Amino acid sequence: MTTTNVQIADTYLEALRSKDCTKALLSPDVSLRYPLTPRTLIRKETVIEYMHSILLAIDDVKIEQHLTDGEYVVTLWSAYTVRATIPVCSVFRISDGLIADVRTYFDTRLLLP
Repeated sequence: MTTTNVQIADTYLEALRSKDCTKALLSPDVSLRYPLTPRTLIRKETVIEYMHSILLAIDDVKIEQHLTDGEYVVTLWSAYTVRATIPVCSVFRISDGLIADVRTYFDTRLLLP
């Protein structure tokens, strides 16, 4: 049975949900763009380190919808955090069965006190 690109993208969100970053099927040279980072993060170790830094703020993750086009999976999801429920959109590029790129978008104002 072949793993779909949606299932591969879901491993990233499951890693956040379960607080186990090793579940994310990340390419060794994965890149991550996130609203709270000043630059693009590159390499699996760096991305996992960043994922660990945000885990304490995330209580749960709920996937709303996936949209797919070739190697791209766009996922609309909600992050249940200590401050608010945040609507999120992540764009995953899947290559050779691994997540090669993640671009995440959300309104950072929802995190303000």
